Amino acid sequence: MYWYYYADMVRKPITQTIEEIKKLLEKEGELSVRQISLKIKSQWRTIKKGLDTMLVLGLVKERKNDKTERVERLFSLKK
Repeated sequence: MYWYYYADMVRKPITQTIEEIKKLLEKEGELSVRQISLKIKSQWRTIKKGLDTMLVLGLVKERKNDKTERVERLFSLKK
C-alpha cells in the first residue's frame, strides 16, 4: 500500500553526510544546523549528529556571540 514511499527514502551513511557537510562548509563558510540541513536535504538530527562527530574530531568549531558569550550554533571549519 505505502511501499513506494519507503523506496524513495534512502539512508545515507554518516561518513557520507560528514563529507557533504565538510564540502559545504568549505564553500559557504559559516552555517547553522538548519541551513546545512536544507542545503544537503537531510534531517537536522542527522546533520547535528555529523557536526557533533566533527566537533569531537576537531574538524569544526562553533562561533560564540561577543555580547552574551553563549554558543550560537554556527559552524565553520577549523583552519
